[in-house]
Amino acid sequence: MTTIIGVDFSGHRDDRNTWVALGDLTEEGGLLLDSAQPVRRDDLYDALSGVRTPAVAALDFPFGVPRAFAEFLCDKATPRHMVDVWRVVAGLTASEFAEKRGEFVNHRPGLPLSEREPKRAGDLAHHRESYSPLHTVNPNMLPMTYEGILMLHRWHAEQPRRWHAPPLAPRGPEPDRVTLLELMPGAFLKSIGLPYKGYKKGRAALERRDEILGRLAEASAVNLPNLGRVRMACRANDDCLDAVVAAVGAAAWAGDAARFHHPNSDELGDAELEGWIYVPGSDGSVRSA
Repeated sequence: MTTIIGVDFSGHRDDRNTWVALGDLTEEGGLLLDSAQPVRRDDLYDALSGVRTPAVAALDFPFGVPRAFAEFLCDKATPRHMVDVWRVVAGLTASEFAEKRGEFVNHRPGLPLSEREPKRAGDLAHHRESYSPLHTVNPNMLPMTYEGILMLHRWHAEQPRRWHAPPLAPRGPEPDRVTLLELMPGAFLKSIGLPYKGYKKGRAALERRDEILGRLAEASAVNLPNLGRVRMACRANDDCLDAVVAAVGAAAWAGDAARFHHPNSDELGDAELEGWIYVPGSDGSVRSA
C-alpha cells in the first residue's frame, strides 16, 4: 500500500502554518484519508524521514530557483540540477539567502521587477498565475523557498537513495522510495476544472470551498470514501483544504503518473535545475511527452 502525504507548506517565522494531510492509496486507486492537521516544519521533516514506503508526498513550495539566480548563487560552479542548488542554499542562513536575493535583484536596476525577479521557465510557460520564488511582496515567497529547499537538502543528504524528486531520475528501488512532488494546489484545482481563485478569502470563499469538496473526487478521478472526516476542517481553514488537495494530487500521481504534464525534451534541462510544478493534463493525459 502506498502512503500518501499532502503538504500546505509555510516558511513563516512562527512555524505554525504548515498543514499535512495523511492517508493511504487503496487497492482500487482511491485515497483513504487518515488525518489533516497543522505541524511544525521539523515535525514534517521527521514524519517523512520515517514514513512507510512506497510513498508519494506532494509539497507546495518551489523545489528550485530561476536558472539565472541559481547560477548567481553558485558563483563560479555551474549548477547541473536542483540538488547542486540545494547544497549551496543549505550553506546559507535565511538572512544570507535574502541578502543574495537582494544583490541579484538590485544589480540590474534599469529592468522592470518582473525581469529582475524572474519566474522559472516552466512556470512562465505553463503557470503564468504563479509567482517567482524570489518574490517578496504579497505574497513573500522567499521564506517558503528557503525553508523548503533546506528541507529537501537535509532529506537528500542523509538518505540520498530514499528520495525521488521528479523530474530528476530516481536512485533507489521503488518499494523503498518516497517521491517528492512539487504541486501547487491552485494549479492542480485549475487543471481539473475546479475553482482555483477566491476560495481562501472573500464573500464567496466558503461557497467555493464547498464546491471544491463536493466535486473533488469526480474531477480528480480519485475516489475519496471518507472525505467527510476532514470536511469541516477544510471548510474552516483554507490551509487544511490545500493540504487535502495536495494529497489528492499525490494519490493521482501514485495511481497514474502518466496523467500528469511532464517537461518535454526541450524543457527538461531547465526543469531539472529549477523544479517543475506537476498537474494533470487538461484531458487527463500527458500534455507533453
